[in-house]
Amino acid sequence: MIENNKERFSAQIKSEIVKLMDGMIAFQKNYPKFDFPKVSDNFKLTRELLEKGEFNLAVCGKVKNGKSSLINALIGRELLPVCTDVATSRVFKISHSQEEKFYVVYGNGNRKEISQDELATYGSQAVINKEGEAEIENTISYIQVFTTMDFLPEGVSLIDTPGIGSTYPHHTAITKQYIKHADAAMFVMNPTPLEDIEVDFLKEIVSVTPGILFVTTKIDQNGNESIEEALKRNRQIIEKAVGGDLPFDISMLKMSSKLLLDAATEKDEMASAFNYEISGYDDVKSAMNNIVFTILEYYRSGLAYNACVEYYKEVLNTLKLRHETAVKAATEYDKLLKSYESALTNFKENMGDAKKKELFTKVETILKTMEYDFNQIFTAQGDISKKFSEEIEKLSAESIASYSENLGDRIVTEVQNAWDKLTSLVMSRIEELMAQFDKDCYLSIPKGFVSVTKDNIEDPSVKDVQMRDRIGKMRNEMFLGTAITGALSTVVGGAYFFLPALVTPALPVIAPVMVVLGIGSVLWGAISGNQKAKQTTLQNNRSNLLRHLSETMAYCRKQIVDVSLADSKYQSLYQGFVNAIREQVKNSMANICSKYSEELESMKKTVVESKNNPQLALALEHLVAEWSKNKELIHNIHDKLEDVKPK
Repeated sequence: MIENNKERFSAQIKSEIVKLMDGMIAFQKNYPKFDFPKVSDNFKLTRELLEKGEFNLAVCGKVKNGKSSLINALIGRELLPVCTDVATSRVFKISHSQEEKFYVVYGNGNRKEISQDELATYGSQAVINKEGEAEIENTISYIQVFTTMDFLPEGVSLIDTPGIGSTYPHHTAITKQYIKHADAAMFVMNPTPLEDIEVDFLKEIVSVTPGILFVTTKIDQNGNESIEEALKRNRQIIEKAVGGDLPFDISMLKMSSKLLLDAATEKDEMASAFNYEISGYDDVKSAMNNIVFTILEYYRSGLAYNACVEYYKEVLNTLKLRHETAVKAATEYDKLLKSYESALTNFKENMGDAKKKELFTKVETILKTMEYDFNQIFTAQGDISKKFSEEIEKLSAESIASYSENLGDRIVTEVQNAWDKLTSLVMSRIEELMAQFDKDCYLSIPKGFVSVTKDNIEDPSVKDVQMRDRIGKMRNEMFLGTAITGALSTVVGGAYFFLPALVTPALPVIAPVMVVLGIGSVLWGAISGNQKAKQTTLQNNRSNLLRHLSETMAYCRKQIVDVSLADSKYQSLYQGFVNAIREQVKNSMANICSKYSEELESMKKTVVESKNNPQLALALEHLVAEWSKNKELIHNIHDKLEDVKPK
């Protein structure tokens, strides 16, 4: 009952914030001649996300950890295909509907209705490969499943992602791509110790997702070790890896998908109730609903609220400055007009070609450093090759087989991570340059001539409303770019994200261990005690792995630096990224300069209009009073947000 009241209260808050945002947009439109600050794309997107109330909970983890089985158990029947060979190779989006329907959604937005029996055909890599559905492989975006999901609030969808660590490297790439767009993640584990590939993936999730649930499955198959011991051990691994980066306490959940499904199909009521109780379902359901409420009802409202605060301050600054200027112009018209004309001339000179050339020189230095770093990483003698070479040289006859199993996948993952880190570092440095350029522009203008600064305006925002402010900003910037760098994040991010699509589908994967390494010979040498034969075979196997490492690295580098003809751009991934950086720096620089020059022109216009229209000062004073009414609305929303803040 209390939770229902809380949800209704949150819905009321959302409605009030949307109304406030719409009122702000309408105010700007009603007075076009005053050249108010524009409503940003980020403001509009935040409002849209808040009103829609859609929420994607991505279910992710290592391959064969039971992600699809867990979702089936939550639904109450075997709906999603569970393949013991490869498992899910497509993204499945499962949404609530009383009418059950299934669709294949293509990259161009088109969709085709399919039957439940066809889910495995379109969702299984094994089936696709067997039947040679190359066209499907390249064009399917995800598979939409509509079914009854009463255990989750309305508007929430579960995203079943391909497992990481598959023999198909692009499965990992697909998962990483979708995680970046998820509102929260459910990280599915086995009771066994977390592997390095899981820990590395978890670090990536933490950097892009505001909320994570940790769920251990297969608790009915744990062997001799107690499930509590297993949970404690994995919790320690998680805390060591990402504990300091999490904005919330780690909650280790456990659930048996088998027991929950048995409870749904068991005819004996007592047996059903028992299986249900020990399955762990209640705790998982409660945790899912809590994280949905925290992010959907509170976190998202907080983001929208803070967007209102920022825009409120920006417009109020503008109105106050223009009112002051209009009043001052009544007595100092000629002097004030000359001051703005001088400020405009000086700004164009100070932030003109010489300053822009200086900025471009710094950008080229960063790109030159990137080229050097790239060659240090992605060569036969580079950091990645050295790392794997050292590991291979230390392998024993007993460990080489298991090490080789997913070597191809691990190399690709390492390449992808290295590329991501390299491009992220470049973008970060470029953004610092643009931020400094923005600051230089502002400092080149006499104080009080523009309203860009947000000083001296009371800030009523809720400082801790955002579990992870940087996450919220990043998610929006992924679509729209930042205020400072314009579309830098969007376009450059495109280059940043399309590596998996180029590298992994065609990348040669290591053949079965028995074939590549001649495991039979290794075992024979060990059993017979023929140390010489054993050592010779081991050395041959190491050589094979080193050769494969070299070939795989060469292929990865080729995918990055070779010209792509498929997209008609006739440029490599590397060159595309560099070109995007240069183009976006140029655009961002122009946008920043325009922002300040337009502000100066607008203030100059206010001075001129003050002479022609003696009533302008009174009109602006009225607008200040009207706009200031938003302050009370903002304070009221602030207090309500505090009331629903998660503990």
